[in-house]
Amino acid sequence: MNVEDIPVPSMATIKVSKENKSAVFETTVIHTTDNKYIYCMPVRVDEKLVNFEAKGMLKELKIEFAPFEFYAWKNISIIRFVEDGKSYLRIKTTTPGVKAMAWPDKPVTTRKKKKEPIINKTVVDEVEGAQTE
Repeated sequence: MNVEDIPVPSMATIKVSKENKSAVFETTVIHTTDNKYIYCMPVRVDEKLVNFEAKGMLKELKIEFAPFEFYAWKNISIIRFVEDGKSYLRIKTTTPGVKAMAWPDKPVTTRKKKKEPIINKTVVDEVEGAQTE
């Protein structure tokens, strides 16, 4: 799949991997040019921009062309740039996209840990059971 064939806008996911750890982030394709640049909206986690420019990370981009039809670009480079006061991602690829499956990983949307509920569900069930007696 060629970059110029990507429909705009398209839902996309970026996967970064380093030292057997990986994370997936969602973004939107907003523009493509000359078969090697893909422009996307910036990725934010807890209102902070994600930096994809760290050294030693493997990066992949996967775009959904139709329901359950994905194409992936590997060995991409990603830089963040600012234009008219707004941040964007520029993804450079030197190879065409290949047909792929969706990643099983859930996209990262927060770094905050989920807290245990203050009231345990078992306690709620017991209280509701006692009220019906």
